[in-house]
Amino acid sequence: MKTPNLSSVRVFEAASRLESFVDAAAELGVTPAAVSRSVRRLEEELGTALFYRAHRSVSLTQAGTQYAQKTAEAFRHLAVDTVEAVTERPKLTLDVEATFLRQWLLPRFKKPSFLDLNIALNMRTHDDPLRVIPASSDLAIVWGFADYSGYKRTRLVSPKTILVAAPDLGVVDLKDAAECGFIHEADEHWWRLIYEEAGLDYPEHARSLTVTRCDIPVEAARLGLGVCVADDVIAEGELRSGALLPVSGPRLDSQDYFLMSRKTPAVPAIQFTNWLVSEAKGFAQWQASL
Repeated sequence: MKTPNLSSVRVFEAASRLESFVDAAAELGVTPAAVSRSVRRLEEELGTALFYRAHRSVSLTQAGTQYAQKTAEAFRHLAVDTVEAVTERPKLTLDVEATFLRQWLLPRFKKPSFLDLNIALNMRTHDDPLRVIPASSDLAIVWGFADYSGYKRTRLVSPKTILVAAPDLGVVDLKDAAECGFIHEADEHWWRLIYEEAGLDYPEHARSLTVTRCDIPVEAARLGLGVCVADDVIAEGELRSGALLPVSGPRLDSQDYFLMSRKTPAVPAIQFTNWLVSEAKGFAQWQASL
């Protein structure tokens, strides 16, 4: 069956709902004669009368009543579907290293620039380097060298391993650190590298705290428990707030964080990527000022 003229259907919907060609014309901004012509055209296309016509009034026929119910329902569904299509947020799935998410990314979600993206963001965290990026992921943020098939790599941030301490400790430089105690992750590796870079002997008998997660030493340092070796990426929030201060000493390069994106990304992924790269540039400027 041939699809009827949609403009005529729209005119019929108004005329049937208002039971008046005159009122329908006023609603649609046309003349009553134009409404009458549109309805007549629709009747010809459907092969049936939709209205009884009197001198100053119209009323629906049985076929017209049935067709009016169908058109009213169709327009209702169209209105609902249109609203859902307009208001539904674009969805984006991100795999991200857990500590980076907690310390660096989450605080940035308060910014108007992120809220303006209006993205429904689904985040899945990982602690160890991903062996394979799940097929359902649009983007992934990974730490260390990464090369995944089907994804392009963008360097996001380049951490510096620095010394930090609470203001109350009064630690000025590396020579004062041993007196306050060392805080580090996993082992003494980074402390030894820093002392070696500074040309100083490592104090073997210095008091120390060792944990197995890179964010907990930062919290321990904030509590004044000693001087911490930390990535400025992980300690950014405390450094910006003044809860921790950088301690003068060597600054060592750490492994970079990379953004992995599909080679043919969807629009939400492109928008989020652009925002993320902008945030990374801002971080690099702050990092250079430390």
